[in-house]
Amino acid sequence: MFDGLTLLVPAKADVERDAVTRAWEARGGEVLRMDRFWSPPEVDRARVRLYGNDTFCLVLAQKLGLTLVSPPDDLLLKVDPARVKREVHGTTLERVSTEAFPRFIKPLVPKVFRAAVWPGPEALAEECRGLTPDTPVLSSEVVSLRAEARAWVLDGRVRTCAVYEGEGVVAEAEAFLATVAREAVLPRVCVLDAAFVEGRGWALLEANAAWGAGLNGCDAAEAARCIAEATRA
Repeated sequence: MFDGLTLLVPAKADVERDAVTRAWEARGGEVLRMDRFWSPPEVDRARVRLYGNDTFCLVLAQKLGLTLVSPPDDLLLKVDPARVKREVHGTTLERVSTEAFPRFIKPLVPKVFRAAVWPGPEALAEECRGLTPDTPVLSSEVVSLRAEARAWVLDGRVRTCAVYEGEGVVAEAEAFLATVAREAVLPRVCVLDAAFVEGRGWALLEANAAWGAGLNGCDAAEAARCIAEATRA
C-alpha cells in the first residue's frame, strides 16, 4: 500500500507515532526519523509524507515545497448547528473580553494561545499578553462533557474511531461522526473529534489535520492510510 513512499517523522520516540511507523513499514513503506528537520536531506518530494508535531511538519513542508492538507480553522462556524449542540461564535480577543464568563475560548488559528474554560477576562488577558486585540478567537458556552471520541476520515468516510476520554459507546460516536463527515464540507482527509454533551448527545468538538493528530486509541493502520493522503507535492 505504501510501496515507494517515505514517511518523515521526528526522531524522538512516541508510543502512538511508533505504532503508525510500524504500520507504515508493515505495508511496504519506508520511515525516516529526523533530528535536524530544519535541514532535511535530499528526498523525492513526490514520494514523501509527513507526520509529527506542528513545528516539525510545517517547517519540513516549507523546506520541501509540500502542501499539508488541513481542515478550515472556522469549521465549527460552518457546520449545521445541530451537529455542534452548543452556542459557538467567532469574535476577537478584544470583543470576547466583554462577554459573560466563564467561557470556553480558543484561538481560531491553533496553538496561538491555550484553549480553555476561562473564569474571567483578566486570566485570558494574562494568557494572551503580547497578542493583538484583533486576534480571532472562537467563543463557546461551557458545557459538561461525559466522553470524547476521535475519528479519522478519508474520502467522506470514517476509517477508524475510538472513545479516548470518559465513557461512551464507540458505535454511537462513529455513527455521529460519519454523519458529520457526509454532511460537512471537509478536505479529503482530516480527523474529527466529538464529545458527548450531557443532556444533548454527541456533538462535534473540533477538526484536526491528519498529519499532526495523535491516534487517541484509533487503529494505526487506518490512520496511516489517512496520513498518506495528508501531504501533497
